[in-house]
Amino acid sequence: MTYRGLSLPGEPSLADLKAILPDYAALCATVMQAIADRYDPAYPFINTKLDLITGADFPEDDPIRGKNAIYGWIQGRALEALAGHARWLGQHPGHETLVERLDMAMRQVLRQLRGMREKNGGHLSFFMLPDGTPFELNARGQPVPLQEVDSQPFGFSDLFASKGMYAAARYLGDGATTMEASSYIDAVEAAIWDNTFRTDQISLDPRNPIELKSGYHPHGPYMIQIGSVTMLVESGHPQAIGRGLALIEHELSSYANLDGRVAGMVEGDFWEGVADDGTPYRDENGAVLSDPGHSLEFVGLSMKFIGAAQMSGAVEGDQHDRLTKARRQLPTVLFRNFSNGYIDDPGGISKAFDLVTRRHLNTDMPWWSLPETVRAAAYCLACNEVEADVEMILGILRDCHNAFLKFIRPDLHLMAYQTRDASGNPVDVIPATADADPGYHTGLSLIDAIRVLEAIE
Repeated sequence: MTYRGLSLPGEPSLADLKAILPDYAALCATVMQAIADRYDPAYPFINTKLDLITGADFPEDDPIRGKNAIYGWIQGRALEALAGHARWLGQHPGHETLVERLDMAMRQVLRQLRGMREKNGGHLSFFMLPDGTPFELNARGQPVPLQEVDSQPFGFSDLFASKGMYAAARYLGDGATTMEASSYIDAVEAAIWDNTFRTDQISLDPRNPIELKSGYHPHGPYMIQIGSVTMLVESGHPQAIGRGLALIEHELSSYANLDGRVAGMVEGDFWEGVADDGTPYRDENGAVLSDPGHSLEFVGLSMKFIGAAQMSGAVEGDQHDRLTKARRQLPTVLFRNFSNGYIDDPGGISKAFDLVTRRHLNTDMPWWSLPETVRAAAYCLACNEVEADVEMILGILRDCHNAFLKFIRPDLHLMAYQTRDASGNPVDVIPATADADPGYHTGLSLIDAIRVLEAIE
């Protein structure tokens, strides 16, 4: 597969969209080849510890970037990414050796994470040592052991790991581990609904602080769990469609302004959190925070779930109408939040937007929101015949694709700069983890886009 770096014209046609798909395929395969080449069985973790600006590996003794800093988020995401890529690559001749190497790495990382989880009372953490010991950072930014490990709540590391373990175990045909991971998914979902789930993220970006706020209820756990339940739908789980619908409907009814539900908001606005009374959470300055990328990611994950549910043949009763209603609402969320977040010059989606002042709060542009939005727009295009909507969707695909070209490094495994600033310059800002994306945000999103766009007649 050869990467050409094709851009989309001002008014792209379906033929133009199909012409860029080989580039997406080349990107996915090249990144997986790099991950396979970097994998060392003596270090049973996916190793994406390289500086995406300089291209050099991080120093091994760096406390947050080095090989002793194992991110629960990254390893869980990596398992899902490897399973998704291996299944996709296996459908295309010529990748047999690469798939075998990915399978080997997947088995070893899966085994390692299971052991680390068992050591820590059924949990994984944001930061861990290679032996599984969780740690946090002190005031000087140095690792110190995480206290009260046995009583910690479920967090995002558990959420990413549970679905990554499920994806890998199911792909590998490991029935016992698939059942274990399914129970893990169930436990995380129960914690989300009973409000005991807590973010375990440790902020590594001063402009993107992570703090526990009383009376603040974020949408993020519900959104990511939609991806877990989609896999359950694909494997024929009898309750999965009902569970996924509940997650999507909660998001749309609690965090989105639809049918003018919240005075002062624009139709389709989507906020990051709600207060105890269910209204959009306002910070001490009166701002209502929106992360446009998260809103767009939600659209893509929800549309993928809806497609999987409708193809399953297991939709029952009022679920048909509920799926149809959500499918018709999601393009409104897509259009509004892309408009809120997109910065045309230099091209990218901002990290934070205030829904009150209608101004960007953080103009840093992470890479991940662009492929996530490509996925969301592709799904919306596939099931929309309203001419004005199709025109807007094509414009979103054009803008996101062309902006993403500016993030991609053809000289570094076709990986992407993590963050660009409002001037378009790559900046040393860590969106969430110092480790580079192991094919989760980028590859899995683009594989979905390839499948959807290829299928449109």
